[in-house]
Amino acid sequence: MNEMSSMGAIGGLNGMEGGASVNFSAEHPANESTPMRSKGVTHVRPFTRVEAAIAAVESLDRELKKFELAVADSLQDYLGVQMAQITDCALARGWEPVSFMQKDGFRVYRYEAMPAYKGRRKKR
Repeated sequence: MNEMSSMGAIGGLNGMEGGASVNFSAEHPANESTPMRSKGVTHVRPFTRVEAAIAAVESLDRELKKFELAVADSLQDYLGVQMAQITDCALARGWEPVSFMQKDGFRVYRYEAMPAYKGRRKKR
């Protein structure tokens, strides 16, 4: 899957501090065309502070099946402590990391709902 199809197919959420892409629909809109995808343009402002990335993850609806989180390379410390904090927050809310793509100056991390949480969400 190329960069544009993964970012465009999921949808977008960008703020002043950072960016994330989210999928608000029940089904993955793989066949939908988006203006951004057709133009070949993606504007992502990666998170540069751990607190902001955590706040963004905490603000997402727990029913969300998948999302992508753009994180600046400046948060990639050699022990991985800062990404561990962000991922710990996602895990606590029922999402697990599945992959990442390295971009120029940032990484885009993809998270998906854990199977055990998918079943529990329907009962609530």
